[in-house]
Amino acid sequence: MHILTFQNALDIAEHFEGLGKVVQVEERTFPDGEVLVRVPEAGPVVVLVARLYPGVNDSVFKLFLALDALNDMGVGRVVVVAPYLPYARQDRRFRPGEPISAKALLKTLANLSVGALVAVDLHKPYIADYVPRVAVRNVYPAEEFAERLKGVDAVVSPDFGSLHRAEAVARILGVPYTYFEKYRDRETGAITLMPRRDLELRGARVAIVDDILSTGGTLVDACKAARTLGASEVYAAVTHCQLLKDAREKAKSCVDRLICTDSILNEFAEVKVGPLLRREVEKLL
Repeated sequence: MHILTFQNALDIAEHFEGLGKVVQVEERTFPDGEVLVRVPEAGPVVVLVARLYPGVNDSVFKLFLALDALNDMGVGRVVVVAPYLPYARQDRRFRPGEPISAKALLKTLANLSVGALVAVDLHKPYIADYVPRVAVRNVYPAEEFAERLKGVDAVVSPDFGSLHRAEAVARILGVPYTYFEKYRDRETGAITLMPRRDLELRGARVAIVDDILSTGGTLVDACKAARTLGASEVYAAVTHCQLLKDAREKAKSCVDRLICTDSILNEFAEVKVGPLLRREVEKLL
C-alpha cells in the first residue's frame, strides 16, 4: 500500500508511517494559474492525504487531477483523507437555482473511483447520505477536546446545529450541556442568547464547542452570552479554525482559551488530527 500526500499535508501523512511508504505528490502551478500534479507508480491500494484549505479551489482541483491519474494507472482502491472538507456548509439548497455543493464534491469523488473519504468533523454528517457509493468516515476529536477541558462545569453549543458536539464532549467530562437559542425583543429588535435548557452558568467555567471558526462572530456572541449569565471563565474548542479577518482579536477579547485542531494550521492548534485519521484508515483497510 502507498500513502500519497500533497506537500501541505506532510505533517499529517507522517502519522501514517508504517502503514505503507509515504510519497509526496509532485505539484506545479503554471504562470497562467493552471495546475499540474504527478503521482508516483502505486500499488492496488492508495491512501491519498490532502489538506483542501487554504487555497480551496486549487487544492480541490489538484486532488481531482491526482485521482484521475491514479485511475489511469489502474489503482484498485483509493481512500482520500481530507481533514477539512470544503463546501460542506453548502449542505442543502438554500435558494432555488443553487447547487448542493457538498453533494457535487462527493459525486465527483465517487466518479473518480474514490472508495472512502475520511474527514474530521463534517459540518453536517448527513451529507454522507448524498453519495452512498463513497464510504464517508467522520471523525470528531471529542476525547482530545475533553482532555484539554478538564475542570469545566458545563459545555455549551452556540446553536442547535452543534449540540451533538457539545453532548459528545460533555459526556466524557461528566458535566451538563446545552445550546444557546436566539430570542428577539419584539419592541427593540435586540437579540439575546439564552440556554435552551435550564442550566445555571453563574460562577461556572464554560466550554463553547463548535466546528468552524471563520470570522468569529458566532463564537464571540456565545461567549458574551455566557459572560452575561455569570460564567467565571469561558473556553472554546473549535475543530476547524480559519480565523479570517480579525477573528483572532475577536476571540481573544472574550475567550480565556481557544483550542483548535491542526486540520487547518494555526497557532491555537493543540489537537493533532493525524493519529485520529490513521486509526480510522486502519479500520477501512
